[in-house]
Amino acid sequence: MRMTWRTALGGLAGLVAAVAWALASARYMPIMQPTGFWLTDDGMSYPNIASNNTYWPREIRHLAILLAFAAVVLVVGWSGRVLAVGALASLGWLAADLALDRADVSGWSAVAALAAGAVLLTAATAALAGRLARGEQGSAVVRHVVAGTAALLAVACLVVVTPWDSPATPVEIRTEAELTAVKSVLAVLFAAIAAVVVGRPARNTALALGAAGVATVAGAIAVADDMGPLFGQVVPLAVIASMIAVAAPRVHGAFPLLGLTVLGVFAVFASVAVLFVFGMLVGGTMTELAGNPPVNGADSDIALGPAALGIGVALSLFSYLVTMRPAPQDAPVGPVPAGPAPADPASAR
Repeated sequence: MRMTWRTALGGLAGLVAAVAWALASARYMPIMQPTGFWLTDDGMSYPNIASNNTYWPREIRHLAILLAFAAVVLVVGWSGRVLAVGALASLGWLAADLALDRADVSGWSAVAALAAGAVLLTAATAALAGRLARGEQGSAVVRHVVAGTAALLAVACLVVVTPWDSPATPVEIRTEAELTAVKSVLAVLFAAIAAVVVGRPARNTALALGAAGVATVAGAIAVADDMGPLFGQVVPLAVIASMIAVAAPRVHGAFPLLGLTVLGVFAVFASVAVLFVFGMLVGGTMTELAGNPPVNGADSDIALGPAALGIGVALSLFSYLVTMRPAPQDAPVGPVPAGPAPADPASAR
């Protein structure tokens, strides 16, 4: 396969996804999973349970699997065969992820083994998808959905935060610093994949670059603020700006741009509902399947990755419809112009 920017970026994203997934599985999950018991004032003993964001290693794992999927699509193309093979491989990877979570794998040797296995799975998926695709790239709408979903997943990476509610210990401080680095790298790679899939915009270059710049600045503030007072303001801004950046080359006039902005504002509110309904349903199910301690009933157990994937696909489809150009109308029928009639080709024979 000839080395191109797409191949290089896809290979890097697949490698990083494999390592991030392995670290979250065998390094960070054992640290975060609640263990032991706690005593009440009357001497009763109860097992420790989880709280908000306790299972952020699971969110890193899911986002890493989706990044590997995006890497395969970037390298091979976005045809239906590629998407089908990538989706099946991702579902199988997710099943293995749950089984490994239930088995409580841990240790650096496990990290190395899991990372190697993930690299092999990603490479095999890309090879099989490439053979079946036979060079097909896919339609324009699928390309737009792939780019838009990758951009939204980049923003979703920023939402993964650590749950420290009290003065953090040295281990917690180190873990949070490592988490910040991991999620930032995942976000950058998702954004880079979105940019490469969109390609060099043939029109509205300033709008595309400006919106991408706003999304980047908002993302950087979100990482630095980490659930501070600005976090809830810059993340919605990053969502709207990402949508506009991906769809900018398709914008023709002010009304589609206004429609994109309105859609983005609506998407922010709709996404919260999807996260708390669909995300909590999936999150609770995965916690139960993995055999992990349940989350405190007063807190939330949200599976961010699957919910963000659904939101990204839906918003990308809507943004494609909003920016579609109207079909050209037929030429108006008018009186036949005066002058000699055109010669009949048959009479010239």
